[in-house]
Amino acid sequence: MLSALQEAFWRFAVHGDTRATGKEMHGKNWSKLCKDCQVIDGKNVTVTDADIVFSKIK
Repeated sequence: MLSALQEAFWRFAVHGDTRATGKEMHGKNWSKLCKDCQVIDGKNVTVTDADIVFSKIK
C-alpha cells in the first residue's frame, strides 16, 4: 500500500505520459506539482525557481 506522499508522486509522475512508470518524474510534471500544491506563487517562488531546484536535484 502506498503512502499518501507516494501516491501523489506517482500521480504527478505519470500525468500526461502513457509510457511513464511513475518511478521518476520529468521537469514538466514537477512544475505542475509545484503549481497545483501552490508552492509556485509567482512572487517568492517562480516556475524558474522550481526548474532550477529540479535540475539540481535530478
